[in-house]
Amino acid sequence: MIYPMAALVLLTFYAALRMFMARVAAVKNNQVSIEYFKTYSTPSDQLPAIMIYTQRCYNNLLEMPILFYAACLTAMATQLTGTLMLVLAWLYVACRIGQAALHLRGKIRWRMRLFMASMICLLAMWGVLVGTALAR
Repeated sequence: MIYPMAALVLLTFYAALRMFMARVAAVKNNQVSIEYFKTYSTPSDQLPAIMIYTQRCYNNLLEMPILFYAACLTAMATQLTGTLMLVLAWLYVACRIGQAALHLRGKIRWRMRLFMASMICLLAMWGVLVGTALAR
């Protein structure tokens, strides 16, 4: 379970790097004042789209994946790291990689589908954990 978690951590760092690069480029190109980063109070319709995409992608990788990390750690602690859990974990990560790739490009339709698929994988992981706990 550590490898799917590590893959998602790397994706999160990649998204953070992309966000940083978009911000630096926006300041260098005079699209955003450096003062913006003091309060983040500029309306989003006045920001470059790439800044919005990368920020939202990064934020998304800090929201639902918390439940993924918790599921993986719980699986490891309870020794429920069998094939099913590993497959579900890798499917979740694959969906999140696809979703992030589309998010960073501002694509919506398939991004939503991949998000829903990742949610199903995550729900299934928790279903296995809770179902096994109830069966014990």
